[in-house]
Amino acid sequence: MSLVLPILVLGLVSSLSPSTIVVFLLLLSTTRARVNALAFLVGWAASLTIVFTASYLVGASRPIHRGGGRTSVEVAQILVGLAFIGVGMRQWGRRHIPRQGTGRSNRFITRLSGLTPWGAAGVGVLKQPWAITAAAALVVLDHHTRFVTVAIAFLLFTAVSTASVALIYVYYARRPGEAQARLEELRAHLTRAGPTIFAAIAIVGGVVVALDGVIGLRST
Repeated sequence: MSLVLPILVLGLVSSLSPSTIVVFLLLLSTTRARVNALAFLVGWAASLTIVFTASYLVGASRPIHRGGGRTSVEVAQILVGLAFIGVGMRQWGRRHIPRQGTGRSNRFITRLSGLTPWGAAGVGVLKQPWAITAAAALVVLDHHTRFVTVAIAFLLFTAVSTASVALIYVYYARRPGEAQARLEELRAHLTRAGPTIFAAIAIVGGVVVALDGVIGLRST
């Protein structure tokens, strides 16, 4: 399997993460909504840059691509993929159980009201779907190739993973009055459907990562 295909699928999975979209929608209700939303995207992109750069540099080391080193990476991919599938299936079985807001989530929403751009950038880093990003890093590590190819994979993952929040931001920036009510409806829907969406994307992402690891293991 080529590097681009699993990275593209993982980017789509990351883009559909309900928790990330909900937090971004909450940012658009803060006092400095536009600045905070942009800062969120900057923090998101910065964390991705660090992860992909680290993956490329680690992949450049010879021990990683010598027999046992590469096999370990591929086995790790398979285990991560199976873990995703397991979590997704468990969540799918609990998707109809009503979810109630916790005191912690309510305090988080209260803090967001006075958020600064620096804080919003930090939220962009924290709300990165790190499990999916880590899986993407493993894929890059396994498929270590020319810098140009890795750079294209990074740009593709960044663009696709931020597509949902970027489109929401564009809609909000162009029609803030109309968008406020529509986005509030979207947030309520995602809050209700979040467990189902999460289960589906976890299973899809897990299958892709595990399959990529199996194919790599068979070719070594």
